[in-house]
Amino acid sequence: MKIKNIAILHPTLGYKGGAENLIIWTIKEWQKYNIKTIVYTARLRNDLINEIEQTFTNIKLNPFTLNKTANLILDSIADVDAVLIHNFPATIFWGKVYDIAKSKNITLPKSFWYCHEPSVRLYGSDECTYKKLQKTIDPIARYTMHLERYGISKVDKIFANSCRTQAHIKLVYNRESSVIYPCSPIDTIQSRNKNKKHFFYIGRIEKPKNIDIAIRCFKKFLDKSDDKSIKFFIAGKGRYENYIKSYIEKMDISNNVKMLGYITDEEKNNYIENAYALISIAEREPFGLNVIEAWAMNTTSIISKYCGAAEIVENNKNAISINVHDEKSIVDSMLHLVMDEAYRNSIYDNGLNMIESKKFSISVHAQTLLSNMDALL
Repeated sequence: MKIKNIAILHPTLGYKGGAENLIIWTIKEWQKYNIKTIVYTARLRNDLINEIEQTFTNIKLNPFTLNKTANLILDSIADVDAVLIHNFPATIFWGKVYDIAKSKNITLPKSFWYCHEPSVRLYGSDECTYKKLQKTIDPIARYTMHLERYGISKVDKIFANSCRTQAHIKLVYNRESSVIYPCSPIDTIQSRNKNKKHFFYIGRIEKPKNIDIAIRCFKKFLDKSDDKSIKFFIAGKGRYENYIKSYIEKMDISNNVKMLGYITDEEKNNYIENAYALISIAEREPFGLNVIEAWAMNTTSIISKYCGAAEIVENNKNAISINVHDEKSIVDSMLHLVMDEAYRNSIYDNGLNMIESKKFSISVHAQTLLSNMDALL
């Protein structure tokens, strides 16, 4: 293996989302091979200061500090073998680093972008919203898109987290990319618990996550279910939190739908293990790591058929992919899981088979990413 030192540019490592967790899991796996990494981020992950090397870097869209930060990045990556870029606006900074290096006749290390999703704010989430946003007359938005596309043009190789994201990369940047699916750090079966009690959501509490649809469908499920004690737990924080709280009250379902806020990983695993299913129905999710985590916990997920994770769902045999706007199909899926034990056990076992195959283990993900980068050196 040629690569021994990797610099990672990620603006918000301190957020505890799927993209940030994937970076951390990957770094920890690389540490087993004595590969040194350092993360340049504007938001440090405070609970990992002693485990992962991080340095505060002002990767924020501030025109007064952009060049200064790009110069600092250039100075810092002089001796690394590869630079791995995650998430907007780190892509913009790479374009600035490239220009400064060129003006100083400095050869940059090979650069890679692991694309979780092109910026939704700039480019939308599908072809329709993309075309609409391209017509904007907002000069700041247009210039930001120019800077971001320029930064991407200077990246040596792009990785996409799904075929869905790969198609969006082609649409937005006219660049080819290789698909490397995300993974779970759990690559052994954690439980075969069959004593299911509730449904569960974990993630950001934001409008695109369609949590209000999930709550509405859960209420319809309860109306048809013989067991009126089943609960729906919602974990996470976000800008849509107050709306969801008021929506729960409006639907008069406070006894069954509970908001948990932030929870620990141990608590999360316990909730997943005891769930009939995770309900994660964001319509245009670039991937969705919860699907893989659910498999390892002997449960399943109800997801949008348009999200990236739907690509690894095998004819609804190991998870359930639905049309988010067909609420009857969501309700029927919940009823089927609760009322049909044979079906429930079959879909759980098929999910466990996916974990046993090791296709979505952190070791496979980290090795695949490393091998693809190494091949370009």
